[in-house]
Amino acid sequence: MRPAFLGLLLAVVVGAAPPDVAQRLLLDKCAKCHGGGAKLSDLDATSREGLLKGGKQGAALKPGDAAGSRLYQRISEGKMPPGEPLDAATVAAVRDWINAGALWTAGSSKPSKQYWAFAPPVKRTPPLAATNAIDAFLQSKLREQQLDFNPKAGHRTLIRRLYFDLTGLPPGPDDYGQTYEQAVEKLLASRHYGERWGRHWLDVVRFGETDGGEHNYERMNAWPYRDWVIQSLNQDKPYHQFIREQSAGDVIAPNDPRMVAATGFLVAGPWDSVSAVLNKDETLREQARMDELDDMVTTTAHSFLALTVNCARCHDHKFDPIPTRDYYRMTAFFRGVGFGEREVGSEQARRKRDEYVKPLNRAVSDLRKKIAEIEDAPRTRLLIEKLQALDRDRAGEPRRLPLNPVWNRNVFAEAKSDKFRFVIGGGRKSKLPVVEYLELLPAGHRVTNWTVPKDANPDADVPMEIMLSGPQSVSEIRFASDSKRGSKDGLISVYRLDAWVNDAWREVCSSLDHVGAVEMDMPEVTAAELTPLLTPEQRQQRTELQRGLADLQRQINGGPKVDKLYAAAPKDLEKAWLLERGNVKRRVEELTPGVLSVVGGEVDTGALNNGGTRRLALANWIASEKNPLTARVIVNRVWFLHFGNGIVNTPSDFGVNGDRPSHPELLDWLAVSFMENGWSLKWLHRQIVSTRAYQQSSALNQKAFALDAGNRLLWRMPLKRMDAETLRDSVLATTGNLNLAAGGPSFLLQKNAARGSYIYKALHNDGPEVWKRAVYRFVVRGGERIMMDSFDCPDPSVATPQRAISNTPVQALTLLNNSFVLRQAGLLAARLDKEAPTSSQDRIRRAYHLMYGRAPSDTELARDVKFVAQQSLTAWCRVMLNSNEFVYVP
Repeated sequence: MRPAFLGLLLAVVVGAAPPDVAQRLLLDKCAKCHGGGAKLSDLDATSREGLLKGGKQGAALKPGDAAGSRLYQRISEGKMPPGEPLDAATVAAVRDWINAGALWTAGSSKPSKQYWAFAPPVKRTPPLAATNAIDAFLQSKLREQQLDFNPKAGHRTLIRRLYFDLTGLPPGPDDYGQTYEQAVEKLLASRHYGERWGRHWLDVVRFGETDGGEHNYERMNAWPYRDWVIQSLNQDKPYHQFIREQSAGDVIAPNDPRMVAATGFLVAGPWDSVSAVLNKDETLREQARMDELDDMVTTTAHSFLALTVNCARCHDHKFDPIPTRDYYRMTAFFRGVGFGEREVGSEQARRKRDEYVKPLNRAVSDLRKKIAEIEDAPRTRLLIEKLQALDRDRAGEPRRLPLNPVWNRNVFAEAKSDKFRFVIGGGRKSKLPVVEYLELLPAGHRVTNWTVPKDANPDADVPMEIMLSGPQSVSEIRFASDSKRGSKDGLISVYRLDAWVNDAWREVCSSLDHVGAVEMDMPEVTAAELTPLLTPEQRQQRTELQRGLADLQRQINGGPKVDKLYAAAPKDLEKAWLLERGNVKRRVEELTPGVLSVVGGEVDTGALNNGGTRRLALANWIASEKNPLTARVIVNRVWFLHFGNGIVNTPSDFGVNGDRPSHPELLDWLAVSFMENGWSLKWLHRQIVSTRAYQQSSALNQKAFALDAGNRLLWRMPLKRMDAETLRDSVLATTGNLNLAAGGPSFLLQKNAARGSYIYKALHNDGPEVWKRAVYRFVVRGGERIMMDSFDCPDPSVATPQRAISNTPVQALTLLNNSFVLRQAGLLAARLDKEAPTSSQDRIRRAYHLMYGRAPSDTELARDVKFVAQQSLTAWCRVMLNSNEFVYVP
């Protein structure tokens, strides 16, 4: 083992005495092989009792007698841990622990209460006399290394830094005239602040608008959660209330759509709809439900508490003091929540809506039936022709077209018999399966108009026997359930054809010979193809019916509404169980809801009999000032996003495997002060951007770099490349085309257009409707790459508390050649022509003010005028959009 291990242990356990060092050694090193599910030699090293009991070779521990303890013998001989012998100081600590009686920390197998993250934050006095307390803590650490802050950045740099940091948008030419303090207040009051910082929160909770997974269905009503986040931040909603509403807004105000939308937090992540809804295997369905609960526990714990609670799903957490029992008690808080849409409104509002809509919906149904009577027959005739043509084109494919009501075909090895049977194992539930016709070819035998006499399913199939006049060869069948109208009622979905051969039934083909309906894009009949097939009278009649249909739809749209949201969907409250190693079929005992024992605190036990009030009780525990984690976690997130470094550099993991605070006293001072100031995020922003640390330049100091290359001491402000959304928004803002419309349904940059694919295709659409801020785009899981993906835009399938920062040739090529950038370069040139029509020099000066907030130097101006003359203004704008000064935030 590396000699640094003891130092690491002492850093992990604040003020650790030798017993604590010994316990941490056992839990971190020995428990990998002797604890949890892995107990080699039947030895459990995770408790004093386990060591006293010992394993196959007897007791491992003799309290008061290190020399006689097998544990000490093995580590002092260097045999344990295998391949990494301990340093002398650690061995001595274990010896002293055993000789002192091998006492174990009470209440837990881990010395949890001594770990910094679980101790209540204490507001200490700043170590230096300084105008700003934050600077005092930072400067104290810098002076220990004989360093100091960089000089203050220039006014133009600070204004640009503020605008990009607080709103994600560039300042306009006139914005540089305000004071720094004026800019801070203006930006914090701007609605664009919530759009910028809302995007950060959506990264943490992995907000997406498709399910992900096999079906990846769209969530068209998920956007209200995004809008709630943005509005809440703009209102400076106290952070503890921000927590409560996301966990239980539907309990706090059940008839308020905005409050219910807040619970979209619980279901923002991916969802396996196939296993949860469509799968008929009960075990897989239970497993899918456990995955849903795990998602809610995981999201809640890492977002608010920065703990990897989900690691305890199968065994006690290997590093943090979180037993499996605590994990499953946490799942109990969410046992009344499912994924899906819900209507929001009072019972009276729903009745009013239903009474209004019911007769209109009947009228709509009648009109659609009349339109179908006109359209269905000609449409079906043309559709059959298309299906037959597609079938010929796919003759070499191993499987036939998807099952459909109008025309199906199977081809198989020849079977010669005088008796066949068509065995139906399932159809559409709205109607018993129907065989309008079934042809056996080349025998030429045809069966028509046969309805299955009873419900058919795979466990109780229904055969239709077919007798021929004598043995005949059959190698193909064709059949339909409704070749006249194309109705899916009665569609056969599961079948097989058997032949009586050698005194036994032999299967010759089945529904498995067809591709699934979701696996390929089936042909359709367009309106342009259909209209010529109608008579003039039919066209006129259809037009009148369509007008009536449109009028009815307007009436429905203008009537009473009940909001429909993708948010926490209520379901019957389920029992919670402790599961053996996460196996849903191995229930150990029933559990009641409970919070993490290492954090402590109580929940309202009277609230635990109701699924909603359970969640509110949990939220109140998280949002309590007594919770040592909550305030620390959020102030560290905000700090991280301002400086590019966290006080803790793992913002969603404050556990033993996470980072240690670079400035623990500062973290605690911020956490306590944040709570004292009403849990106000805008207060926190003001404190941070008012510091010398934030206002210093990003210049490189060689001495400081040699001592602290990672800039953990904050001796300079880091130079940051714009993130993906800021870059796109800045391009649009600079060209004058940013659509500042806020909120509402998301705009599409990717679309699942083909029914055979769950990968969302990139759209090459352009125009004001998609020139809104990028936070309002429809966020898909499983989509083709778009421009923002090249700039580390995160995958919404995983939580992203800190985005990757890469520098790749793909980024340069994207910014140079992407169609969006090319179009915007042309539009920027058009703006410059309009706003500075006199000369190239004026156009170039205008561009510098728009893009950089400054005038060009004489050298730059001469160079750029020459470039424009040789190339074009559009080409020069394209170069400017690729410049470091545009892409990087100083």
